[in-house]
Amino acid sequence: MEFIEKIKAHQEGKYDLAANLLKLAESDMVDVQMVCTKHEVKIYDVEYEEERTEVFRRWRAKYTPNENTPEYRIGFNLKVMLSRHSKKAKNMKWALDTGSQLEKAKFDGEDFVYSVLTSLGHHYHVDDFYKIPKSVLKEVETHLNYDNWYDFKKIYSDHVNISPSVNRSIKKLHDEISSLILDSLYELLPKVDLTKTDEQIIGFISKSVRNRTYRKLTKLLGTKVHQIDGEKYIVRTDKMKMKQTIIDNMLGVNEGKLTNKQVNFYRQLKKFIQIEIDARNTSPFTFSKENEIININKRYFAEKLEMKESAFKYRLKRLQDKKDKDFFAQIG
Repeated sequence: MEFIEKIKAHQEGKYDLAANLLKLAESDMVDVQMVCTKHEVKIYDVEYEEERTEVFRRWRAKYTPNENTPEYRIGFNLKVMLSRHSKKAKNMKWALDTGSQLEKAKFDGEDFVYSVLTSLGHHYHVDDFYKIPKSVLKEVETHLNYDNWYDFKKIYSDHVNISPSVNRSIKKLHDEISSLILDSLYELLPKVDLTKTDEQIIGFISKSVRNRTYRKLTKLLGTKVHQIDGEKYIVRTDKMKMKQTIIDNMLGVNEGKLTNKQVNFYRQLKKFIQIEIDARNTSPFTFSKENEIININKRYFAEKLEMKESAFKYRLKRLQDKKDKDFFAQIG
């Protein structure tokens, strides 16, 4: 069946397109290519009292769907959602063994492993080292001398040994979001306009499923979704460190340097912020990945102070700029 025909069959209850799209997303439906880029970083050498430039190699995985069909393109978008939600479990491997050989492997060894594997035509991301077949490892052993093979095997083993515990956490997070993705698909597919083009339908399904799933997830877990510097992450409201917030530090204001008029405005603002913190109302705040408050919703607090948002932002920036000027005056 063509893509449009599958959607129509799904809408008529003759074909389960939702389940098949999720099944596709959970399969090995992508090709991976490890891409290396070089970055120059200037470093000051204390011993020789001189600045030098060092070149660091950075590897990233480039994933592409095995087929360029509507199903594969939608499945790929769903796969990205699954992967992003399980990212914190993948990061566990460094938290579980900080300061050990594993941490050293992350910073010193991955470049070596990637270089060896790609030179032999094999592309595996660090999260998938446990999937490397014995035939490939045998090929690597034959390719390297004894010392290099020992280093390779040690780095590889450090990653693989911790994979079972990480994969258990990944499965838990995967199960947490996959059912929500499926629910979203079942809700959205009946609403697809079959008169639209494939491109329009792909965009509608992918964007709508993503938005709907994240709304379901935040409601289920009691979380907030944030996006900073292009990276989307989720923090749990029950773990948000609200009581520990020092408002002066969070806003970057030194009250001791303010005029009397500025102090009145600032203290009124702090009072409203403290009320929200005491009530554990998370909606007016932005949180870091460490669950700490790092900013406020300026429109929300402007309304609390019965001010226009532009005027509120201007007055707050004046207070923050004053602290910056004092700081630069001290070091100037």
